[in-house]
Amino acid sequence: MAADLCCDYSPSHQQVMTTQQQIANDALFIKEVDSFTGLCFTTRATLPQLSRYYKAVAEDLYTEAARLSLDINGPIQWIYTDVNGDPTNEFQLEIVLPIRQSGAEPRGFTYRTFEPFRCLSYTHTGDWSELMGIYDALFPALYGMGYQNDGRVREIYAVIDFEKPTNNVTEIQIHLV
Repeated sequence: MAADLCCDYSPSHQQVMTTQQQIANDALFIKEVDSFTGLCFTTRATLPQLSRYYKAVAEDLYTEAARLSLDINGPIQWIYTDVNGDPTNEFQLEIVLPIRQSGAEPRGFTYRTFEPFRCLSYTHTGDWSELMGIYDALFPALYGMGYQNDGRVREIYAVIDFEKPTNNVTEIQIHLV
């Protein structure tokens, strides 16, 4: 059975979107993510503004981690708080580079420890332009399974390939309440 329903990210939002994206139920996992420390960039953004952060912030995080001799402990993550699929909605965006330990005071970034995170997890292989359609299928599947989300979503960029975007591997984690 596949989840192929279409709608916005919050059950109260009435905007309906269409997509042909299907997600097999056996591709969805409930998991617990351990707490971790990260070198963080934090801003307020809307969905149309996200493209301005794709490459530069990640490069700057890696450069700062190298300058501070920090041990990197995982791939770049984008953490969204209060995102709901409405392109005019402003939400908090944190772009995070997981590290083993904090160090000297970073320039332009902060350290933050992220608490454990229970989530619905789905791994997408392909172009990031497909992610809106993925979300359009994931949220109805999540609600259909009886779960709720509080507006927190993570994207973990396991493989980033700007030359051939079909090679990108992105784990989507939707926080469960």
